[in-house]
Amino acid sequence: MARYLDEESAAADGFTIEHEPERSRFVLQQGGREFGEAHYTLIGDGGIDFDHTVVDPELRGTGLSGLLAHRAVTDEVVRGRQMRASCWFIEGYLAKHPELLDTGA
Repeated sequence: MARYLDEESAAADGFTIEHEPERSRFVLQQGGREFGEAHYTLIGDGGIDFDHTVVDPELRGTGLSGLLAHRAVTDEVVRGRQMRASCWFIEGYLAKHPELLDTGA
């Protein structure tokens, strides 16, 4: 399976990451099939907690989990909010990319 370093290369193979604000999540999909999600909860007017992330095990090692995490923590919904990660995957992603913690400020 391919290794994806950015959303453009994933999109070339039909993978997209969409924000579904009505369901408080970012969803990874291809051809109408869901392969994963990063769920969040808004906390009052000023906070956001990424509380659950899952990606289909068949996609391990492809980089798609990282792309999903990146898109979630850098999306417009985060701007101006205090970001928390009670999800171990997002917490680990942010530990590897501490510069992204500033996107909510």
